[in-house]
Amino acid sequence: MKKRCIILIFAIFCLAGFGCGAKENREVTEISLLHGWGTMEKDHQVMRQIYQDFEKENPDIRLNMVSMPSSEKAIAKARDMLAVGKVPDMVFTGGEGKDDLYAFMVDYGYALNLMPYIQEDQELLSSISPAILKRWVNEKGELYTASDVLLVSGYWYNRKIFENAGIEKVPSDWDGFFECCRKIRRWAQENKLSTIPLHLDSETCLYLTDAGMEKGNESREELISALRRLEKLKALSSVEHQDYAYRDKMRSFNIGHSAICVNGVWGQQMLHPNLQVGYALFPSEDGRGIGMVSACTGYIVGNSGDEKKNQACIRFLKYMLSKPVQERILSQTGQIPSNPQVDVEKVHEERPELYEAYQVVMEAEEFREIPANRWNSEWIAEYNQEIEQFLEGNITLEVFLSNIEEKR
Repeated sequence: MKKRCIILIFAIFCLAGFGCGAKENREVTEISLLHGWGTMEKDHQVMRQIYQDFEKENPDIRLNMVSMPSSEKAIAKARDMLAVGKVPDMVFTGGEGKDDLYAFMVDYGYALNLMPYIQEDQELLSSISPAILKRWVNEKGELYTASDVLLVSGYWYNRKIFENAGIEKVPSDWDGFFECCRKIRRWAQENKLSTIPLHLDSETCLYLTDAGMEKGNESREELISALRRLEKLKALSSVEHQDYAYRDKMRSFNIGHSAICVNGVWGQQMLHPNLQVGYALFPSEDGRGIGMVSACTGYIVGNSGDEKKNQACIRFLKYMLSKPVQERILSQTGQIPSNPQVDVEKVHEERPELYEAYQVVMEAEEFREIPANRWNSEWIAEYNQEIEQFLEGNITLEVFLSNIEEKR
């Protein structure tokens, strides 16, 4: 009986972590991540799994995810939290919110300056794109955001439709682009097909407007010239309501209803596997073509005042920028990694269209930031809301210009 009691006491001590070689209980730091990868689309699921896998490498950190269906929804949620005095540990903005959430958090001290942590960690510093440092380090040498991807943009085109329409060369200037659209329209009409050159949704219009302006010149005259080009395209294409999103655009492109689709190279993951596609630069006045490459807003770490949380968030950022995770993002989602040590050529065999599209943009003679980095959020929101009304003739050019210029 006495022996049984000794064994029982010994077992209780083992379960409690005393003796038996048990490891000392490790203190766990909890952090939350508010993000827009919340749908059941493949890339969203992959990104959530990458986030979850962070805990496997960091068992002393518990990552609580707040998953929203889009970056816009995540930003709205973050604003709601800040309105009641609650600072999120981390927010992934996905390139949105530059002039509202990001600016607000920085201006009011809600965002953590990442630079001191980066400067004392050479491995972390080497994983951050020079484009991020060039774009987001302010005059005081502070850095308040870093993204795990770069946005690389031009447009996809259907090789078969181009061939059937008699287009032998992808256009590089605006005259060639209009002629290309006319040929597609003529071919479709002659063959009694509903195929159109492209959809003039608000995002497509914004990119074409930006590309249609002289680099570094945001004058009223340049803007008018770019909008007049859109009016010419309207006669050849389809003007879409502002609710028409990139998913609708990709769906139309996949079934051959449109020949051109303005979207980033990451859109390759949404292409139908049997579709014969190519990638092209935006047309320019001088025919050199325009590639858009940007380091946009990404992760913002909340300035909680809790150094343990700060360190945990920095470790998460370092994990997301690490070479293995960056290569995983590239191969599984088609997004272009921001870590300069990652070789995009590694996906040449498994994702040839993605690699070729990336090469097309990176070989451009002229580079620009994407519109989200060049224009303020209010201007873009007003543009997106009213571009359809302008193209459909419901408001005049002067009214449209007046409305968007108020937001400059």
